Amino acid sequence: GEREQFVYLGFQHQENELAAVRARLLSKVRGGDARAGDEAASVRSRQLALAGRRDAALAVLRREPELVAPGPVRFLAHALVLPTTDAEARTRVETDVEGIAVRVAWGFEEARGATVTDVSTPAGAVAAGLTEHPGFDLLSRHPDGDRLIEVKGKAGTGEVDLTENEFGQACNLRDRFWLYVVYECASPAPRLARVCDPVRTLVARAERTFSFGPAAIQAAASNAAATENA
Repeated sequence: GEREQFVYLGFQHQENELAAVRARLLSKVRGGDARAGDEAASVRSRQLALAGRRDAALAVLRREPELVAPGPVRFLAHALVLPTTDAEARTRVETDVEGIAVRVAWGFEEARGATVTDVSTPAGAVAAGLTEHPGFDLLSRHPDGDRLIEVKGKAGTGEVDLTENEFGQACNLRDRFWLYVVYECASPAPRLARVCDPVRTLVARAERTFSFGPAAIQAAASNAAATENA
């Protein structure tokens, strides 16, 4: 099953690392380094032990259905889970979410052959030849032109806000400005939605902060993808 494959791959990764170390040590042995022979033997012992640990872990995993048996249900307690009110903890969570979102967006752009620069800080923006507050997070250079990307991350789903500066830049830059929204950043599989020219494709509220719901984001992102692939 999937869990067995996950465990197997974890042990295989360790085995590959040990094999590479042992190959380097054996090369030194052939070059006359006697001490490397003892180290190679130690690594060989670790390889053999690792194989045994792998087989044991897989055997336990395969026996899990046999070890689970129904029993009486006993009430212990009710638990009401609320969002934290601690400002520092909330800031850490938001920072983690934004970091994940930026990594997802960055990886997507690099996979398309772009050269990506972080311009989310004044120092980074100035170093890239921009103003201190350019109104977007990533400068992605493609062979056919630059893509100026504002990245937003959500732990789950929900509305995405653009500040007045970000929205103003979107108005000025139009189809060079992209909104990359990464949903489900708290899950193992974040989802990226990309919107080109959000001024044209999304409807903004006439407020200081401009908010867009996930349905509108997804619809605009689908249109952007269709336009790109046309």
